[in-house]
Amino acid sequence: MIATARRLPDTLAALRAAKTLEAHDAWSPEHLRAHQQERLVALVRHAAAHSPFHRERLAGIALDDDLDVTALPALDKATMLEHFDELVTDRRLRLTAIEAHLDELEHRPHADDLFLGEYRAMASGGTTGRRGVFVYGREDWTQAIGGLLRWSGGFMGLTPRLPRRRRLASVVADVPLHMTARMARTLDVGVHRMLRLDARRPVSELVGPLNAFAPEGLTAYASVAALLADEQLAGRLRIDPATVAVTSEVLTADMRERIEAAWGCTPFNGYASTETGMLATSCERHEGLHVLSDLNLLEVVDAGGRPVPPGTQGAKVLVTNLVNRTQPLIRMELSDLVTVSPATCSCGRPYPLLETVDGRSDDILVLPAAGGGTVSVHPLTLRSPLAALPDLRQYRIVHDASGLTVEAVIGAGNGETGAEIERRLTAALAERGAGGTPVTVTQVEAIERHPGSGKAKLVESRV
Repeated sequence: MIATARRLPDTLAALRAAKTLEAHDAWSPEHLRAHQQERLVALVRHAAAHSPFHRERLAGIALDDDLDVTALPALDKATMLEHFDELVTDRRLRLTAIEAHLDELEHRPHADDLFLGEYRAMASGGTTGRRGVFVYGREDWTQAIGGLLRWSGGFMGLTPRLPRRRRLASVVADVPLHMTARMARTLDVGVHRMLRLDARRPVSELVGPLNAFAPEGLTAYASVAALLADEQLAGRLRIDPATVAVTSEVLTADMRERIEAAWGCTPFNGYASTETGMLATSCERHEGLHVLSDLNLLEVVDAGGRPVPPGTQGAKVLVTNLVNRTQPLIRMELSDLVTVSPATCSCGRPYPLLETVDGRSDDILVLPAAGGGTVSVHPLTLRSPLAALPDLRQYRIVHDASGLTVEAVIGAGNGETGAEIERRLTAALAERGAGGTPVTVTQVEAIERHPGSGKAKLVESRV
């Protein structure tokens, strides 16, 4: 009760922020762009005034009202961490102290402690290399939570309801290092009846609690939602959610079809990161993902940092978080493979649309080419041939020095699926010019998830 009372002011502030953000849905695209420009200029001026790192990087750039974001230098994770203490705008914040705070939180699964009594610290990207560390002040966090509430309320229709509260279930990370868990903690004040399950648990252990709770809405990692859909189709899971939402992982066409078959509804798709909070979301029309450009500025660029036209997939994105003034992330580089749509959504909202979010470019495999040298193989090259295999319930493709190993969860009754996986991937690689790469299929009972985040990569390079 004490923890709930402490979080209540944050939740109430976020609900007010969500109402303000929902009003932006009726703006014109021109009004939205003007608002985004105003937020950009204010953020950059704040960074130059309060961050020694940004003050030096922005020296010589005129921070006028018509500032062009492309005139600003890009930022990568390594540089951000190297200069963390000079980048943040509160001189009390020190990376070593925040990392010690995170290490303590990791062993207290239900904690929501604030660093220095006012900052929420989180981590991401710890599966390979050094993890990223991100800090939000109270007002920064209010806006980030407001963006989440706008998605659940304005886009999905899951507004608070009294006197009979909605029953909502979520199956995501349950470790306070991760943004999904921290957002859930903030909102856990009784607005909805909530069931929170840890995505790291085996799916068989999720079925019983979900059946007993009978959620009206379900939010989960995309791969978890697809596995739960299989349980529903097999008759072991018996729930009837009117709304299903997925986030934090690539939603493949196969996953979407399984979810639709299980519950008769198209899943809402959320594109988010710890750097940005909610970045893009689908709406009730499901015609693409709306870029929430009142909260973030998203640039889709090629490998050289040059903008790519709509309809062309970029090699990475540069994001500017327009609401985090504690840790200004200006043109922060994310290795996401994104395609901007040339169309607008028929819902009438003014936000730009994304056609696809196809995952991280660190999943692109560099394989020996048939004619010598190497060839880059996009994960879609490997995912697409497997999408039509009805008995393939889940898989992970791992690239190491020995070639490709496919860990496959295969439905009962079809011993030919493993051989078909090998045949299809070998053919897809040969077509891409990556001849001679061995493909080995190993049937497993379940795919091991990352022990911290609970996420599961479809394609993983260990080379």
